[in-house]
Amino acid sequence: MSGMHCRSVMEDFFSLAWTTLTMIDKDKERKLNVLAVAGQMGVVKLIHTKVNYCYGSIKAHRKSISTICFSPKTETFLFTASYDHTIILWDIGVPDLDYRFQASRLLVLKSGSTPFKMSLVPTCPDRYLVAACENGCFAWDITPTKPTGKRNFEMEFLFPIYNKEDENNYHVIDTLVFCSDDLIASKSSMQGSIYLWSWNKTLQKRKKQNIKVHAEILREFEWSNTDQLYIALAVCPGENYLLCGDEKGDVWMYKFDETSAEYLTSGKKTSPTQILKWPNIEVKGEIVEGTLINVAITDTEFKYLVAATDKNIIVIWKRI
Repeated sequence: MSGMHCRSVMEDFFSLAWTTLTMIDKDKERKLNVLAVAGQMGVVKLIHTKVNYCYGSIKAHRKSISTICFSPKTETFLFTASYDHTIILWDIGVPDLDYRFQASRLLVLKSGSTPFKMSLVPTCPDRYLVAACENGCFAWDITPTKPTGKRNFEMEFLFPIYNKEDENNYHVIDTLVFCSDDLIASKSSMQGSIYLWSWNKTLQKRKKQNIKVHAEILREFEWSNTDQLYIALAVCPGENYLLCGDEKGDVWMYKFDETSAEYLTSGKKTSPTQILKWPNIEVKGEIVEGTLINVAITDTEFKYLVAATDKNIIVIWKRI
């Protein structure tokens, strides 16, 4: 694979991820910030952002790539998830001074449906990967010492919403995020709420080696009653805030550091700490109505909150 300028006329990128590679230059270490982007064509583009150069590509899947993420433990390990119902672990290698590199496929995980969001478990990033998928939430054992080849999921997590009987398919888990080393937030399609659950307590209550495991729910946060899919969850771990946009342009904010036992048995949903309403925006004399917020994120100190919408509008709030 040789260096190339990044020109993708027919491409539509769905996901991106950052890593910092360690290059050896004349016996000295040199840090290389690399952006990986992927989408409709099933190809991962690797970009050295400092010099605005796309130095290579990896044909990762036959179908579109839905999401990607790097390992926090091994800088060259990249996971790619696809509409072909697989998640693949790649070692993208480190480019030399001429940007030549060698990528290798290490592992294939079978998901059975499209993964929408995935994350490595913070306390054991070389052991478990968790993914929100079109037909549920699953975990895979990614231990590298095990035999290579295709692996099935080790656990499927079950949620109380699955017991609700109506025409909606609540097994569509469209997003998840780790709020801390232990806490996970996730939501089902058309659930109207967000679950906050414990990874450790869930595994502790797992019976023997059962595949189906009931998630240990700590809180159920009230959220928008919408049928809109793929609205991402985000977290500001430094301030213990969980964030989620909605279909009307509002951002729902939840403080999650005061988990109380009374919520575990009351059956009541926890109201949001605050809802940021869509601001008054005027473009060329016309008022821009509230629109779908795909994702809302903050900086580590929560001084700014940024929301990206489906109308190519980015809204920035400053905390005062």
